[in-house]
Amino acid sequence: MQYLDLSDHPDNVIVCGDIHGDFETLVYDIDRRQITDATVIVAGDCGFGFCRIGYYDNLYKRKLHKKLAKANVLLLMLRGNHDDPIYFEKELIDYPYMKTLPDYTIVHTAGHNILCIGGAVSQDRNFRISMMSIQEKGKMPLWWTDEPFVFKLEELQVLEDESVRIDAVITHPAPSFCPPHTKGDFEYFCANDKNLAEDVRREREGLNKVYEWLSKYGHPLRYWYYGHYHQSATYEHNGTFFHLLNINELKELPTHNEL
Repeated sequence: MQYLDLSDHPDNVIVCGDIHGDFETLVYDIDRRQITDATVIVAGDCGFGFCRIGYYDNLYKRKLHKKLAKANVLLLMLRGNHDDPIYFEKELIDYPYMKTLPDYTIVHTAGHNILCIGGAVSQDRNFRISMMSIQEKGKMPLWWTDEPFVFKLEELQVLEDESVRIDAVITHPAPSFCPPHTKGDFEYFCANDKNLAEDVRREREGLNKVYEWLSKYGHPLRYWYYGHYHQSATYEHNGTFFHLLNINELKELPTHNEL
């Protein structure tokens, strides 16, 4: 488990839905909304992996760094199903104002301990696999076998061992009791992928386990943010507010004084 201490950074956290590789639009929206002195956390489907690393280096240096530095905005990225996991494990993106987060990272600010867990199942994975089979040699992949969310009890246990109390969670998909219950065209993709429904069910039940574990050990969980489903909604469950974020949607995490 990684612990990212941002206690010296302004306690202004904003969560963003899927951006699908459109980093420039995200930075444009930050500028348009006059967001400054903030940490923006993208809840997966950032778009890392569809281009070679040099593309992201060039994009950051030429088009993102100056604007982010001027606004003093730090971008933190979770992995979704449309991200190469290697950029969130062994080859982390680590620019001054844009970083990828390994699964089960705790982002600590002056007012929050935010548990960030990436990964998700692609419902169109069979289509992507078939497209990869006819790609020219050397093309970038469209899908990764290790894309799903993985429930890791040993990572959660570290929270108790280190006496860390979680008040917010950010994931890409959501527990099974959160809307929506399926994603668009789910039945169509299930008809062509015999294991899809079961894999998605297990994924969402795994996220149930995260919620249940935090509840069992008395964590003051007030907020849970997620993307993936390309919709916007807010749902309250036993005192926790679950916020579903649409593509490029930005939603502020209340400050400690507003809790």
